[in-house]
Amino acid sequence: MHDRPVSTSLSASSLNEAAGARSAMASLATGGFVILTLVALAPLFSKLPKAVLAAIIIDAVVFGMIDVPELRRLYRVKRLDFWIAVAAVLGVLSAGVLTGVVIGIALSLVWLVYVATAPGMPVLGREPGTHVFRDLTDNPGDETFPGIVVVRLDGGLFFATGDALEERIRALVAPEDDQVHAAVLDLEGVDFVDSQGAAKLSEVLDYTQSIRVELRLARVKPAVAGVLARDGVLDRFGPDRIHGNVQRAVQAQLRADGSIARS
Repeated sequence: MHDRPVSTSLSASSLNEAAGARSAMASLATGGFVILTLVALAPLFSKLPKAVLAAIIIDAVVFGMIDVPELRRLYRVKRLDFWIAVAAVLGVLSAGVLTGVVIGIALSLVWLVYVATAPGMPVLGREPGTHVFRDLTDNPGDETFPGIVVVRLDGGLFFATGDALEERIRALVAPEDDQVHAAVLDLEGVDFVDSQGAAKLSEVLDYTQSIRVELRLARVKPAVAGVLARDGVLDRFGPDRIHGNVQRAVQAQLRADGSIARS
């Protein structure tokens, strides 16, 4: 069985950080001192047990490279960030610095993709006595309007989120639910839309029209409106179904419902 070599890269990095190193010159100086040590002092260290050398490196990693207070903060603020950091640390300790960094980056990218492709789409209600619409899950006592569902998209509308939006709208205005005859889509949280997102919104409009559900847009930002206009989506909605805020959209639908009831 061959003994594995003991690496000093982590302890050297820890020493540089503890000494306040800020440039590549510090690494060059450290390398120079390491060479001098190997040439002049190697015989003095050759008899040290491997366990002693390992203890030096472990001490450097635990007390020099791992920011324990920051780990405590991550655990308190966001548990997922804490577990990603722990996975990266375990990767460093078990397989090396590069492996640990790759693990941390890979897990962070997976989480980023998940967050980007699964945006929140809460149903909204109106705070009593105001024109403010809020998440009904957090505020179950807020006002709702018979036959009208208000939903907000909290994220970009692009190729990765278009299908999720369509599924959400279909679930809220299902044909078997005869009570829902109108939907208001609040786009306040949408800062970005691409060509696929615009096409998907057009498909959602086709679906709602096919089941005789009125679809209205609220709080469309100028950058988003520009893309939707160039794709012809805004023309399909028409100015009477695009509103500056959710309150106006709901009131417009209530007026339309009243006109239909009187006719």
